[in-house]
Amino acid sequence: MKNKIIFDVGAYDGIDGLALAIKNPNFFIYAFEANPSLIERINLNKVLLEKRLGKRISNYKLFNKAVSNENKTGDFLISKNPTGSSLKKFSSDLDRTWPGYRDTQFHVVKKINIDIITLEKFCLENEIKEINYLHIDTQGNDLNVLKGLGKFRRNVHKGILEAAINKKDALYEDNHTLEEVQNYFDEYGYKVVSIDPIDNNIKNEVNIKFENKKVNNPYKINTKYNSRYFFRVINNKTYLKDDIKDFFLRLLNTFFK
Repeated sequence: MKNKIIFDVGAYDGIDGLALAIKNPNFFIYAFEANPSLIERINLNKVLLEKRLGKRISNYKLFNKAVSNENKTGDFLISKNPTGSSLKKFSSDLDRTWPGYRDTQFHVVKKINIDIITLEKFCLENEIKEINYLHIDTQGNDLNVLKGLGKFRRNVHKGILEAAINKKDALYEDNHTLEEVQNYFDEYGYKVVSIDPIDNNIKNEVNIKFENKKVNNPYKINTKYNSRYFFRVINNKTYLKDDIKDFFLRLLNTFFK
């Protein structure tokens, strides 16, 4: 049983979960990605980062599963832009709320049947009692991920998720809203730390950072990492300063093996 746990739900290209693994070597990261075509990509990105570091990322494990509030099989909708893929259908009012996005990015190109699990089931099967950090990005389904914690709903120390500002301007049908997330937090003993736009150009959605009110001395978790650096690495577009820094980092890791 591992005692310090981070979940990355909706891993996409793996950058967030892998960065958390690198920055927090004493924690174990469980990552979940529903899109099977992204699993190989995440594994390749892991290998690229290991080569840059000169050591293995051994505290990271990836699962090709969707996560929600029920244990079942169901449809997962893959969009032209894979970042929009979801268990949820796109809003029928997308042309008004996200003008120009339907044709270029957000329309379904493939529907697959996939295993859907709850975090409650996963925690029970893996003898996990506490989740130290929960990173959720499941495209309109984040609140259902929280609801799927079941008996572990009060056992998350802190985390981050996304929410729509309101239903009418949401990207997905039945997208959870900021108000619904806040009501959930009030019921289960969490406080909102910050609410920020997910992007300067996107005003319809926000990132919500939260903490458990009853956890007095949570483990310190490094959630600050330069996502642009990781993007440069996995796309082979690193700067000279990246290469120099990583060269000396590899030397150190080789020396202290």
